[in-house]
Amino acid sequence: MDYPTFLAAVRERGHYDRAEAERVTTAVVGTLGDRLAPGTAGNLADQLPAELSETLNDARALPRDWGVREFVHHVAETTGDDERTAEAHTRTVLSVLAQQIGGGELDKTLSQLPSGYADLFGVAELR
Repeated sequence: MDYPTFLAAVRERGHYDRAEAERVTTAVVGTLGDRLAPGTAGNLADQLPAELSETLNDARALPRDWGVREFVHHVAETTGDDERTAEAHTRTVLSVLAQQIGGGELDKTLSQLPSGYADLFGVAELR
């Protein structure tokens, strides 16, 4: 899936216009990059369009250890939205991302995150 197709999926799923889809996608993927260890972020980035790979690969050398609520809070800070809206943005973007990547890579990513993240990606558990 190329970047315009990814954004179109986010736009459709979240009922956003193009600018809003780009804004929330950048915020969620950037926050995910801060949360993941660089190796995990790099492996995930390899399966994404270049524009998202760059955002994800700006990961910190020392990943954050945020739980789900803290993750959503940081998305809210980035977007300027309330946490309820930020959670909806997060679910939208991460569910599209989950469809983009292979099941094995999704499982590897989820295994690096605390419980509760699978739900944000729109999956019940590791596949």
